[in-house]
Amino acid sequence: METKIQPEIVHDKIYSWSNKSKDIPFKSNKKCVGNGEEKLAYELNITSPIGGQNSTVDLKHPNIGNISVKDMTHDDCTLGAECTQEMRKIFRKIVNLFVAWIEKYEQSCELAKKFHSSINKKNGSSILTILEGIDRCELSKTNLMELNKNLEELKKIKVDTKVIYDSLNSEYIDDIIYNMGNKSLQEMLNDCIRKEAINMTLIIVYKDKGWIIIKDYSKLSCPRITRGSPRINYN
Repeated sequence: METKIQPEIVHDKIYSWSNKSKDIPFKSNKKCVGNGEEKLAYELNITSPIGGQNSTVDLKHPNIGNISVKDMTHDDCTLGAECTQEMRKIFRKIVNLFVAWIEKYEQSCELAKKFHSSINKKNGSSILTILEGIDRCELSKTNLMELNKNLEELKKIKVDTKVIYDSLNSEYIDDIIYNMGNKSLQEMLNDCIRKEAINMTLIIVYKDKGWIIIKDYSKLSCPRITRGSPRINYN
């Protein structure tokens, strides 16, 4: 029978690995079991099976419910299929329309030409241009920041009646503005990656430091996109 989580355990506080799991290796060699999952199960007295190939839940606890475990020992980490699908919707409704608008008007509109130049540049130490990154779903931190900046500039110009570009009457622009609402691309991606922490209990594990239950969602962000998936970072 599973033991209830200890009442003294609080959220957003790092707990060191205890003697409970001292004989359990952090690195997993088991199929469909991530690093730290088995070790965490011992810490929380969880005896039920760990995850599975088709499961989005890594651990289950009678008190804290479904648990998603993320190993951030070395860096931020990728998220699962549901979050990736949500990110692709954001791209389909905003980023792809932005690129389509640029390519349609870059020869006839100075504003579109300016954005065309921007998305065809590499930022920071990026090995891809923004456009290449969009096509591959591989956006570095600096490329994502620049893309976010471009979209915010577009929104500002659209509502500024002193600046008139015929190309801004495009249905592409109307859809971009509508789909973004009052949020930036970065904020939308942050909301996207936070859903996993909201829908489940997110526990971050570190090989040496231990583990932490995340409830302060404001500390979670999407710093970049790699291999077609958004990454999650905890500040």
